[in-house]
Amino acid sequence: RSSVSPRRRAGPARVMIAYPSPTPRVTPLWLAQDLDFFGKYNLAAQLVLVRNNQMLTAGLGAGDIDAGYTGGTTVLGAAAAGVELRLVAGFVSRGHGYLMVRSDIKKPADLAGKRIAVQSIGGTLWMYVMLTLEQLGLDTARDRIHLLVIGDQTVTAPALESGVIDAAVFTTRTYIPGLKQKGFSLLAEVTPPMAATGIVTRKSYLQKNSEVLENIMKALIESEHYMMAPSGKAQSIKTIMSRLKLSDAKVAEDGYADAIKEFEPKPFPSLEGLKNMQRLLATQNPRLAGVNPADLIDVTLMRKLEDGGFFSQLQSRYRE
Repeated sequence: RSSVSPRRRAGPARVMIAYPSPTPRVTPLWLAQDLDFFGKYNLAAQLVLVRNNQMLTAGLGAGDIDAGYTGGTTVLGAAAAGVELRLVAGFVSRGHGYLMVRSDIKKPADLAGKRIAVQSIGGTLWMYVMLTLEQLGLDTARDRIHLLVIGDQTVTAPALESGVIDAAVFTTRTYIPGLKQKGFSLLAEVTPPMAATGIVTRKSYLQKNSEVLENIMKALIESEHYMMAPSGKAQSIKTIMSRLKLSDAKVAEDGYADAIKEFEPKPFPSLEGLKNMQRLLATQNPRLAGVNPADLIDVTLMRKLEDGGFFSQLQSRYRE
């Protein structure tokens, strides 16, 4: 009996994982909890919604949060503040934004002088708005476009309906059918390179708890593969409906279809996406101009998983 090492006898590692916005893209995180992929990899995970990106960054920096299911915005924001975070996996390396507008806005020029929602200045939704306006040839200062800090997408849709704002960019189609029924229209779609959603942690956590972090990555990557496999579709849609409190299965199915199209089966972080985000964020924070995005990415554990055959195992397990 004494030959059992204390390490084997120890219970699952307790980890706190935060995410900034409830959308279908978060489904791998929810599934990992609902189906206990965390338990499979010896983790007891607590998931926490932190709607403010600055708070999420501060929580990671202070050690209150072990990992963030978030992306480049968090890592770059931390770098500007002197906090060393690393992007260790990248589930989504190309963003997808949908610009929904009031019915009287027929063309991009009609957005001049109008109010557009963001979650926070410098946050991910703000970035989608800026990239969308850039694609449409618009400029917030020249065209007097007002960015209003409203909240995440669950709050943005009602704000659009009630007339508090004139337009909003959504990163999921989940809200679009309901808004279209109420007379709003889709003016534009954008798919910019972005290190949008991945796994972020402190550099020191990566060094001291690499085994735990590797298990967090395994749980979430297996959860992603489960979601992308046809056999996981029904459970994934059920999870989206329950977590987003949706009553319409068709809306949840659209959100699911969008998310699995965006996911990278081998989620290596996107340097191109991170550079694109840095370019935008540096307009708000000049300190970011001197940051090298390559320093904010660490692929050590991703390479270890690849070399160890983890992705091959997942492909054969979920191949149908």
